[in-house]
Amino acid sequence: MTHKVLALIALPEMALQALRAAYDLRYEPNRALQAALFEQSELSHFRAVLTNGSRGLSALEMDKMPHLEIVSTYGVGYENVDIEHARERGIRVSHCPGANDDTVADHALGMMLCLARGFHRADPRVRLGHWEDAREERPTLNLSRLGLLGLGRIGSKIALRAQAFGMAIHYHTPVPKPVPWSYCSCVLDLAQSSDFLVLACPGGKATWHAVNAQVLQALGPQGYLVNIARGSVVQTDALVQALKGGVIAGAALDVFENEPHIDADLLACDNALFTPHMSGRSPAAYRVQTDILMNNWQLQFSAQMPLYVL
Repeated sequence: MTHKVLALIALPEMALQALRAAYDLRYEPNRALQAALFEQSELSHFRAVLTNGSRGLSALEMDKMPHLEIVSTYGVGYENVDIEHARERGIRVSHCPGANDDTVADHALGMMLCLARGFHRADPRVRLGHWEDAREERPTLNLSRLGLLGLGRIGSKIALRAQAFGMAIHYHTPVPKPVPWSYCSCVLDLAQSSDFLVLACPGGKATWHAVNAQVLQALGPQGYLVNIARGSVVQTDALVQALKGGVIAGAALDVFENEPHIDADLLACDNALFTPHMSGRSPAAYRVQTDILMNNWQLQFSAQMPLYVL
């Protein structure tokens, strides 16, 4: 018998092909149609759900599926999956740690370089023939200070890349780590020690609005903010005011509060650079994530323990 599974997020073609070949897949990435689906009184036929940290899966949604065995996230994040309720139900929750670390770290460095050298500002000026206007002095990463909020797999890989650029590296985590970089005891101290403040921490309650007006003030008018973590880590209103008022020099964001709906005032800031939550997306990352997912569900449905269960 082919197991019935549910995917609640947009997936690359390689993942869709693999799932459709092995399972009876209900592919429903549309949130409006998902709401209608979960209004059904019972969804007893689904045994596995694929989601991600941003979409998550609530206790109420889990309880609509009495035969649910496993919830997997297509990526490292899982902050919006109700893990405690899953455990109470005996539902396993797995994720894909390490699958897209290098892709995200590369993206973060790309954003830092773009902000520092002003690629996003120079390109349209050159295209319009404004050659001299585009030849402004811009800072560089070399000898600048990098502040990392979070030093897990991704944060560590960002640090190693930044080290190759000759940056001085500072970080903040709940407790110091045995690394050769400078520890800051709080986010405020980290911002004061940074020219580039890069957010590489988990989302969720513990980091909600960790970057607020006070932190941005500490980062200062020569400082840049880069967020490849979660939109919830930054207080959007405070960031808009900091960008408009010259409190900081600029920001690069791959993630947003309430994405994909982005604050209109934030979009109007010409000293900001945006990408559409794509830092973890690459063919290499997708291959690893798909392999982990397919292996884990095969283990689950053959009465074995999947990998990376939370």
